[in-house]
Amino acid sequence: MSGIQRLAIVGVVIVGGVTACSVGESERQPSDQNDRNSESPQEPVVSADVPSDVREAERNRRAQRPADSKRKHPGLSYDAILTGTNSNGKVPQPKAAEPMPPTSCRSVEPAPKDADHFSGPHRLHQLAVVMFESASGFGFSRLAVEENGRGIRVPSRVIDRFELVSLLTDSEPSVYVLDEMATPPLARQASRRPLDEFERLGLDAVRRGENLVWTRDAPKRMFGAIRAKALCLECHANAKVGDLLGAFTYYLDTPVDQLGAKRGSD
Repeated sequence: MSGIQRLAIVGVVIVGGVTACSVGESERQPSDQNDRNSESPQEPVVSADVPSDVREAERNRRAQRPADSKRKHPGLSYDAILTGTNSNGKVPQPKAAEPMPPTSCRSVEPAPKDADHFSGPHRLHQLAVVMFESASGFGFSRLAVEENGRGIRVPSRVIDRFELVSLLTDSEPSVYVLDEMATPPLARQASRRPLDEFERLGLDAVRRGENLVWTRDAPKRMFGAIRAKALCLECHANAKVGDLLGAFTYYLDTPVDQLGAKRGSD
């Protein structure tokens, strides 16, 4: 597991995206955050302000290239993850994709708790992180990937599209415009778009400690944090456990608060 995590960390820094370094582990959920689902969606999730130097802190968490980029743990070497070459020695090309329509909303709130370990928004987010690791070649673990109604490979059929949010680049936070998993070689070639209003509010919320949020104004949208764990710190030397390294922004075909009732769909 530690080898997989180390490769995940260093592989994505080149694309300026995020590190997913927790295959098979449950995602971090700040204490008591998800017990506040009864709050009015008109109110902010957390009253604390985002620090004024947050962008400097996020950019400072970028991973450093390992001294031996050819090292190999369970999974591909750093260079293989970076280039993503297939059996024919060709670098994969991203499929053409159009930006999704922007989403406006007044506020966000924590996603409802999962009814069990097999369904619900938190489980869906965890599966997306595992798919990112697996598809990128960070380890031998493989997820039972499905196809949604549009024929797109996703970790759950309720996902119409999910995109990687970049926080570690020199530019402002942005979203990779891809209708497929944003592996390092694909993300490096993809265009990026600015965050919409929902994503800006979601990013502020996860910066303040939330893990997964949604909005009643657009109930099929969801925004989930990807955070550093202890083994991530070998490469992300300036990060602490729990620091935000990136996020996924989701477009679903089912309202977030109904996901737990559709166990057969994820």
